Amino acid sequence: MNFQQIKYFTTVAECLSFTEAAKCLFITQPALSRQISVMEEELNTRLFIRSKKALKLTPGGVILYNKLPGLLKEYQEIVEEASNANKGFEGSLRLGFLDVYDIQELIPPVLTRFQENYPKIQVSMERFSLGELPQRLHEDQLDLILTYGFSLFDQPELLVENVQKFESCIMLPKNHPLAQKEDLQLSDLKDEEFATLSPRESQEGYNYIMSLFHKYNVSPRLRLVDSMANVLLWVETGVCVAFSTNRTIEKTNESVVFRPIPNLEQHDTVLSWRRNNYNPAISLFMELFHQIMGQPM
Repeated sequence: MNFQQIKYFTTVAECLSFTEAAKCLFITQPALSRQISVMEEELNTRLFIRSKKALKLTPGGVILYNKLPGLLKEYQEIVEEASNANKGFEGSLRLGFLDVYDIQELIPPVLTRFQENYPKIQVSMERFSLGELPQRLHEDQLDLILTYGFSLFDQPELLVENVQKFESCIMLPKNHPLAQKEDLQLSDLKDEEFATLSPRESQEGYNYIMSLFHKYNVSPRLRLVDSMANVLLWVETGVCVAFSTNRTIEKTNESVVFRPIPNLEQHDTVLSWRRNNYNPAISLFMELFHQIMGQPM
């Protein structure tokens, strides 16, 4: 028994006339009668009592008539729910952000509009380290990540969109002798110990730091740590200095100061997702992002 047959049966049961039901269904009366006979054969039970004067439901037909419309309605609701999910109106969106990045300019206005437009999409958000973000993206634990573009080089399986520029800075303890020097050069810090992520935690981040040292021809001592929180910790305690950016949430920390690195090119913050992730909520989020934020900042 299929849902078309259910529709035929309920229409006949409502009209109690094959002729009237056939008109409502836009099929011929003999074709409708055959469909009902097929249903009765499949169910191995009579559904109607046929006579020249009237058409009546059997007790079994009454039970089906009382139950099947609810089943048909539930089926239609399920189909609509599945269709909405494919359109992105329901489902989930898992967002991952770089642990130290200040998202205030980028994410809150977009997320607010997104939840207003698509209230049935369940949004989750978490912060992760530079190395952990692409790993979780590849393992399908996240749908969309916000991170530094240089951390995603040579990953053709990812789609990447530049969304904001950032500048590299030096983070120093507040009481460091060079903390107030306005024209600070990296060469001024050649005898300092730099706290930085280990290559195990982020090979790309480590390579980027090494490229800066190479650019300025300095070879300082390194203290390798496993998180940006620990980088900040070593700077706060006055033991180390570190590389950071002008877009970091650490800038609100009163125990450290930031100084720009002169003549250094800007880099891109990016939104990225897997090429083969067909979650429609991603495109809905990105569409709103473009509408609200406009061109990359």
